[in-house]
Amino acid sequence: MKEQIFVSGHKNPDTDTICSALAYANFKNKQSGGCNYLPIRLGNVSNETGYALDYFKVDAPVLVESIEPGQRLIQVDHNESIQSVTGIESAELLEIIDHHRVNGVFTTGPLLIRMEPVGCTATIITKMFREENIEIDGQIAGLMMSAIISDSLLFKSPTCTALDEATCRELAAIAGVPDVEAYGLEMLKAGTSLKGKSIEAIFKTDFKDFEVAGLKFGVAQVNTMDIEGFLGEMKADMLTYMNELVSTGSYQFLLLALTDIIKEGSQFIVAGDTAPVVQAYKITLADQTAYVPGVLSRKKQIIPVLTEVLTGK
Repeated sequence: MKEQIFVSGHKNPDTDTICSALAYANFKNKQSGGCNYLPIRLGNVSNETGYALDYFKVDAPVLVESIEPGQRLIQVDHNESIQSVTGIESAELLEIIDHHRVNGVFTTGPLLIRMEPVGCTATIITKMFREENIEIDGQIAGLMMSAIISDSLLFKSPTCTALDEATCRELAAIAGVPDVEAYGLEMLKAGTSLKGKSIEAIFKTDFKDFEVAGLKFGVAQVNTMDIEGFLGEMKADMLTYMNELVSTGSYQFLLLALTDIIKEGSQFIVAGDTAPVVQAYKITLADQTAYVPGVLSRKKQIIPVLTEVLTGK
């Protein structure tokens, strides 16, 4: 029996994390027949990701809540242990394929790390397929295309590079998608509907923990094309939920960014110590919320700015 190695994205999985886990497991299985690389997920699939999986008729990765000591593992789309699978501290980490900042990586042995300043992990994985002359199947191409569309907000995010867009269009041709913009808009729309979702489910749609200078905070990002509707119908309940979460003592502050890619801006809702957010963006909060034009990317326009304030650098 072949040894099983998990390929895992981060908790509260987004489209890049799910699709990159599937794509990289496919890459590794084609590259070597010595092991069985199994893509796993650490949470529920979002509506946006579900749209891509359904469109290309691919099953979601296996749901895993924790891993056993000694389990061999590859991380994609993250490197911070706080965002990884429960039990990561006792696992054998083999590789990291990522496009985020490096923070808190500690290993007991050497490993392969492939990190590039691009807008999406799937862009890096596509390069690896090309470098090894491994054929990209149409379904896998479609998933990686979807990941790039998601992370780049259909090429509008400041994290999007020329390589991301070129790679996305190349993958679309392989996947047989004639109009990237039309597909991308439908996929993003599928992920913006908040109707029928609980406050907790909305907040955790794309939520990540961070720790800077010994201070723990969390940032959630939700794409929506109806910020006004959310503020009118859900803001009070969301603030109650966020304030209660902060009161447990786990976080210094929590930030929810409601991002509208059409209007190209985000509505911030902040709970806990609001000073770092106010100082970082020079904004005035009204009932713990403010609109911040031009902010679309958590990775490039939120975390680095907050890190600078928290570290005093």
